[in-house]
Amino acid sequence: MMDSLKIATLLLLLSNFCFCAKLPSSFRKCDRNKKDFNQCLSKAVEDAVRQLTKPIKELGLPSMEPLEVPSLVIGAGSGAVAFEQNYQNTSVSGYGKMSCSKAEMNFETKTFYVHCTFPEVKMEFKYEISGRILLLPIYGKGPGAITLERVETDLTFKLDEYDKKGVKYFKVANVTLVMDPQLIRFKLENLFDGDEALGRNINSVLNDNWKEVFADVKPSYEDAFGKIYFSIFNNVLSKVPVNELFGDT
Repeated sequence: MMDSLKIATLLLLLSNFCFCAKLPSSFRKCDRNKKDFNQCLSKAVEDAVRQLTKPIKELGLPSMEPLEVPSLVIGAGSGAVAFEQNYQNTSVSGYGKMSCSKAEMNFETKTFYVHCTFPEVKMEFKYEISGRILLLPIYGKGPGAITLERVETDLTFKLDEYDKKGVKYFKVANVTLVMDPQLIRFKLENLFDGDEALGRNINSVLNDNWKEVFADVKPSYEDAFGKIYFSIFNNVLSKVPVNELFGDT
């Protein structure tokens, strides 16, 4: 009877104890009370992403070099790109060379913003498409790659604060991503059931008209990658308290 009472008491105590995760010692920490807080944040994001050559399971962080995306769907555009892009087993590389020049955390509006530059982002995947591109028919299924060069990104997270066992946490309410590449190169293999001549022609059309092609599906790319970043950041926020991330008030 006494043992049962001790166990019940222990369980009650544990239920009210917060098992809060801490950032890895190699991650840069930034103190909201210091003048260089926002400058520190930009470097902290850059350093953390560059370190993610393998997952950190206790924080729910995946490897970012490369980032593996099992399924990626880019919706059809309203003009040049009249087909849905379905990519499977997508491997995204380039995060290891990103640099972040600006970051801001506004605790009043609970908004986190970061601007980062990627020299190159390469997506390698298995694709399946059928439709029209710039009024030309296109269909195929096979391996492919899309390379985005000199990509400027603006990422804004709107956060909500909540209390868990007396400890304050953030969670992502919504995310806005803006992507501005300076050049895009397409390479889709096995187009038109392996017709090499037609395949070369369509790849040339895509590469020669990349600005028009990307502009038509830009919101879909931003939405798809925004959801990925939403999930990754939310995993960290759900485990690491506000004061561990940004210092005490």
